[in-house]
Amino acid sequence: MNPQHQHELKTGLLRGLVWVVLAFVLLVVLNFANSAVAAKPVDRSTMLFPYYEVAEVLNSVAIHHHNKDTAVLRDQLEALSVATAQYCKTGGKAQPANMQQLQGQYAKAYLAWLELSAVVMGPMLDNNTVRQIDFRPLRLNLLERAIKKQPQGAQAMALIGSPAKGFPALEYLLTQNDFKSGTPQCNYAHEVVLDIARTVAGLRWQTSATQANQDDAQALGAGMQLYFNQLVGATHNLAWERMEKPLLKNKDEASANMAPAGHWPFSEFHLTEKAWAAQWQGIEHLLMVSSQTVPQADTQVIPLEAYLRGLGKIELADTLVKYSSAVAVAMRSNDITKPASVEQSVKALKVLKGFLESEVAKGLKVSIQFSSSDGD
Repeated sequence: MNPQHQHELKTGLLRGLVWVVLAFVLLVVLNFANSAVAAKPVDRSTMLFPYYEVAEVLNSVAIHHHNKDTAVLRDQLEALSVATAQYCKTGGKAQPANMQQLQGQYAKAYLAWLELSAVVMGPMLDNNTVRQIDFRPLRLNLLERAIKKQPQGAQAMALIGSPAKGFPALEYLLTQNDFKSGTPQCNYAHEVVLDIARTVAGLRWQTSATQANQDDAQALGAGMQLYFNQLVGATHNLAWERMEKPLLKNKDEASANMAPAGHWPFSEFHLTEKAWAAQWQGIEHLLMVSSQTVPQADTQVIPLEAYLRGLGKIELADTLVKYSSAVAVAMRSNDITKPASVEQSVKALKVLKGFLESEVAKGLKVSIQFSSSDGD
């Protein structure tokens, strides 16, 4: 290579390196700017909240929260169905990377489901959707029986009990060494995905205007009471069932065995903290205003904070923001290797739940009853 060509090559490489560095710097700046915008607290002092009708609040939750989350979940399940079919039909040639891809798509779908089902309302409540597709604990004997039957299609899967299908069955199968392409386990897993997708596709989010006359104050009052109790129940479910219960179990096992114990929900795919975050996001979206503008019922969710401010209950709204924000901060610090961080989140959730049950319930004149999240 002659000296001129060498010079041109060096110059070209140098220019290319400069552009790469500039692009990297620009990306860092943009990410920092986006993070700054996302982290910017909502300035409520300049926001004038209108009076929201109960129907507006309930309708906004159905259409702009649950319906949107359902659409996201449908997309994730469609991708999961494709990934499962591709893996199961590779004729025994599936590689570890294929399994990782399948497990990754399962994680995306399940996190979307946790956010949607955090506060169970509407058709999810009417159709007992949580039991249909997320029944826990999984019954292994029933799962093995279902695999032997090799059901195909909606009618056949309808005869399989909930304890042997849904997300828990799929989660279990994806962690087994004998889950190979072309096997009965793989074929059944794909049927499970299709069954979950059918169930989710059947969710129809209607507004209260179609469910009850908007002038029927009694019906709307009952709707608000149900919604509020489901919100309270959701905070209890996250604090107790998902977090504190396994935390205490781990402590008891560690004490009994004189050795560390650490089985957490969804730990098979390292999803524990992400699962808690997804469930909290499904609750938080319905509690606090997240935009810098006053939410409009026809285009946005009307969270509980906005509803309270519209009623003139400013102090209640401010305290709700205080306690909800404390939960949000604690949830971002969860680390299952540091039980104290989980304890902090549980404590913050309990404070929020207590405030909702006492002060907010009194302010809204609703009574606290059992919710679908109550149980053992």
